[in-house]
Amino acid sequence: MCRILGLFAIVVAAAGASLPASAQQGTLLGTRAVADHSDTDVIQVPGGARYNAVRLCVEQRSVHFQDIDVHFGNGGSQDVIVRLLVNPGECTRWINLNGPSRNITRIVLHYDMIINAGQQAVVSVYGS
Repeated sequence: MCRILGLFAIVVAAAGASLPASAQQGTLLGTRAVADHSDTDVIQVPGGARYNAVRLCVEQRSVHFQDIDVHFGNGGSQDVIVRLLVNPGECTRWINLNGPSRNITRIVLHYDMIINAGQQAVVSVYGS
């Protein structure tokens, strides 16, 4: 049992080490494997924590983000123009949210996939 827990700890530590250091400073809000056949995906954000900024990180394949829609617990939303190609292992800048700390309920990603053979891109959203 201790051996299994030790192996699990190594796997978790290795996964965290592959993320950019700046992403590790935020709170993971959600992750989504984005598909070639779609240009919109939604990440549901659980809990009631409040955030001032978000950032997008990409693994496995490049993603060309157009914009994101950040939806808040009070029913409001913020449309953020991103227009950035993010390569595997990279993140966007921290994107500031309007107003005071906000309770994020979901984030809608609008993107263009870079079509090539290989694995699906995985997008992780972090909040701070």
